[in-house]
Amino acid sequence: MKLVIAAATELELRPFIHLMGVKNGLSIEGWVTGLGSIATTFFLSENVSNQFQHIVIQVGIAGSFSDTFGVGTAVVVQDEMINDMGVFENNSYQDLFALGLLHENTAPFSNGMLHNHHDFLLKKTNLPLARSMSVNEISTNAKKISVFKDVYKADIETMEGSAFHYVCLMRNIPFVQIRGISNSVGERDKSKWKIKEAIDSIFPPLNKLIAFYSQNPGI
Repeated sequence: MKLVIAAATELELRPFIHLMGVKNGLSIEGWVTGLGSIATTFFLSENVSNQFQHIVIQVGIAGSFSDTFGVGTAVVVQDEMINDMGVFENNSYQDLFALGLLHENTAPFSNGMLHNHHDFLLKKTNLPLARSMSVNEISTNAKKISVFKDVYKADIETMEGSAFHYVCLMRNIPFVQIRGISNSVGERDKSKWKIKEAIDSIFPPLNKLIAFYSQNPGI
């Protein structure tokens, strides 16, 4: 059995290094996939395979659009969106689906979402389910934030989540994305960010998944 803990940066993976190794017959590896969707897509495409990994868990920090998910808490992402790719035109925003450039049910999309259908694994984390918007630009523009929050109902924003969901869905490998909330979206005062608390909040659900796989080989 092999379980992979993946993070975009060494900063986000380093706190979990002590979990690596072989524990109760479960081999645990750590991957730094690179910052942003392009690097993450390439790395995962080169390395993810059902022949070698039984589950991949992406960990990292995220910004929150919602007061429901406070700074210093963790969420598990069920749906990822790529709707930051689009255009503001005639006082409205259109994404790739609205523009007719991509059909909302083109694999691996489902109704425009990159949906994690591994409900059993998501429940094992005992975390609230979140909807995430993957972005290439950290959101600071009030109009853009409003679109993501009010139109797309995004709970959090990440920079690599959609790449992670996309590749794992296409390769048909079980996956879980756990994010610690480090800041509110739009907050640029780093003194108000809680990166340590966000990372710490990931440990309990991550340990639950590791314990589950250690006790249930072959799942």
